[in-house]
Amino acid sequence: MSYGFIVLRHVTSELTNQYWNECVRCIRRFYPQRKIVIIDDNSNKDFVKAEFEYNNIEYIQSEFPQRGEILPYYYFHKHHFFENAVIIHDSVFIHKRINFDTLKNLKVVPLWHFSHGKDENTKRSLEISSYLKNNDVIKRELHNTKNFHVMGLGNPWQGCFGVQSYINYHFLSYLQEKYGLFNVLKVVKCRTDRCCLERIYGVIISLEFKELTKIKSLLGSILSYRNSYYSWGYSFEQYKDHINKYKKSPVPIVKVWTGR
Repeated sequence: MSYGFIVLRHVTSELTNQYWNECVRCIRRFYPQRKIVIIDDNSNKDFVKAEFEYNNIEYIQSEFPQRGEILPYYYFHKHHFFENAVIIHDSVFIHKRINFDTLKNLKVVPLWHFSHGKDENTKRSLEISSYLKNNDVIKRELHNTKNFHVMGLGNPWQGCFGVQSYINYHFLSYLQEKYGLFNVLKVVKCRTDRCCLERIYGVIISLEFKELTKIKSLLGSILSYRNSYYSWGYSFEQYKDHINKYKKSPVPIVKVWTGR
């Protein structure tokens, strides 16, 4: 099966330059032949430096600064690098091989999902949704989440943490045709907007791929993805210290948090 990796990169310092290098090294350890595409979102060029000579990697400088998580989907749709994409942040480090070939029957699946906080900033999510085609059903789901929360109930869609997912090219093209997904490039320009996109994207893929009511995500809820060494807010410094001390990762796939 044809698949590859698309990594969203944002470098602001010598420290954050280490992120994408570590991300690529980890991918290469388990997927030595798979193509990697780096989408750069408004990095400070003074700090961008490859620590090794990487093979089978393509770099794209985005012309849409600060649009963040939607960019890998936009360039995947534009360039059709492969049939299926694993879309991750530069602050995600793979330490256990996932056989993505087994996902060939899935149109899309988030890496992590979240249920708590789905109704956060609903007003702004509704405003952003207005830029999409066929947005009535999206708005209804967002409204229902707010109402259900007040009543102590739930509804089936899940937020897609970081808008990180495995997705099929033709399914993405279908989403673009039906919803005009990339219209959000006009309006998503800050962290709050990108958080809203986690919810909007979660609604859309749940509506269009009903299997997500059962699967939800590959790695489970990001809020429950924890152990005695790892939890929400884990930093790159903690990650490096753990690797140096124990010579292994605290979890199969590490996400580190950073203030960029």
